[in-house]
Amino acid sequence: MSQEEKEKPKILAELKEYLERRISDLEKELELLRLMVEVVDEKLVEKSFKKPSLTPEVKEVVKEPLMKGEPQASMTSELEEGKIRILKAKTGEVLARVIISPNELRFIIDPEVKVTVDTKPFSSFLVKKVLEAMSRMDGERVKKGALPPGQELSYNIIQDGDRVKEIVVRNFREEYRIREIVNAIRWTLETIFEKQSTHQ
Repeated sequence: MSQEEKEKPKILAELKEYLERRISDLEKELELLRLMVEVVDEKLVEKSFKKPSLTPEVKEVVKEPLMKGEPQASMTSELEEGKIRILKAKTGEVLARVIISPNELRFIIDPEVKVTVDTKPFSSFLVKKVLEAMSRMDGERVKKGALPPGQELSYNIIQDGDRVKEIVVRNFREEYRIREIVNAIRWTLETIFEKQSTHQ
């Protein structure tokens, strides 16, 4: 048996492993895209009955307090003072605290969720396909004169050593982007947390 023939089973096994990983990643991405379609459908229904407004949407997104017993800002001042809510997994575990202000989203990741910039799907999905895609789209709009310079979406990944501590997103502007970013980050953190739990 030639060396090439000996290597074939190994190559095929590696190819199978790669394909299985890709299928898993694509299935998770498809799940999130379906969720986003549902959100868009909701917004289309809402738009049929009321005028577009940023404030009601922000109020809905941030209606939960940071923790039990913590005082909430009044509904009339939440945009000026910022509002805090908790992102939770389906099973109830805390994933992150979210602070929303008129031009900034701050996601403070819970220490129990171990995230690095290289963790999948943090880098492969959240950064590349959501945040970077939005930023790149806005950059093109600036080049075409459709968006004033400085108004394009930007984001910052704050780390504590290797661990991702915070995600800050600025200039999200449109209502739907708040939903899309929050849903994408929730799904990403939940997926990472579930993987960690199964390996413990």
